[in-house]
Amino acid sequence: MLEFKPITIDDLKLLNPFLKEFSSSSCQHSFAAMLGLTDKYGDEYCFIDDVLFIHRSHQDHDGYRVYLAPLGNLSTSISKYVQMIFDDAHDYGLKASFETVTEEFKNLLIDNFDSNLFDIEYNRDYSEYIYTVEGLSVLPGRDLATKRNRVHAFYSAYEGHIEIKDITPSNISDVKEFTKVWIKERMESLDDPGLESESKAISIYLNNFEALNFRGIVVYLYGKVAGYAAGVPISSDTMDEVIEKGLRDVTGIYQLLCNEFANICCKDFAYINREEDVGLEGLRRAKESYKPYKLLNKYMIKEK
Repeated sequence: MLEFKPITIDDLKLLNPFLKEFSSSSCQHSFAAMLGLTDKYGDEYCFIDDVLFIHRSHQDHDGYRVYLAPLGNLSTSISKYVQMIFDDAHDYGLKASFETVTEEFKNLLIDNFDSNLFDIEYNRDYSEYIYTVEGLSVLPGRDLATKRNRVHAFYSAYEGHIEIKDITPSNISDVKEFTKVWIKERMESLDDPGLESESKAISIYLNNFEALNFRGIVVYLYGKVAGYAAGVPISSDTMDEVIEKGLRDVTGIYQLLCNEFANICCKDFAYINREEDVGLEGLRRAKESYKPYKLLNKYMIKEK
């Protein structure tokens, strides 16, 4: 039986370097996300032989114990460590389920086990959108002309009244207050149970902004916050844009946030992961409209 422990902020120095090295640039293996979404997923971890195992304790369901893909140098010994996960699940009288795993892990599993042992399902809703930093910084070509024009129009409309600042301890209270209002307005107008989980996660991110190595920008119009964007490195070449919030009645604010976050916060990276659309039609259209460099496809794999 694997002995798991809950993830806390104190585990950052232990887990973060390991996650960044073996994450495949997936936001599912972001330490910040694991910590922020602890109420939703209940991620807990253990190490064996320099391999990291993650159990999603709040996702166990219908006879399955749920795990993320194990992380480490698995190519020569994946059978051993996957079998440990099977054994762990069986100790609880359950089967193993690997949720939202990458194609790389899926292929390793197929190459090293009898494929008849698993049900494998591609889930488009959990594909992560990967963009080049250059593409979002420049918004080049005809396909992105509308986005580029929105940014230019924003600067023209509010010329002389715009301030864009890095998020720092001196202004993070402004960001927190803006977030409270943003969440409250949507809770009042939308029947979306996910907003409560999102609110808790953002609170954790903002309260541990520097400790979690977040980078972000906040946009002021006429001295008041109109929006902000923030993210965290998830690998040596990829930034995960975790939060993007703007005033709905300010035309162009989201295009500006996307563009300037790439310009200001992502200079040291080649790619930006803007995460999944979770099957929401409007969100999918918005993410596709920025012409992603690629989709990081994800799979659900269940033991039969």
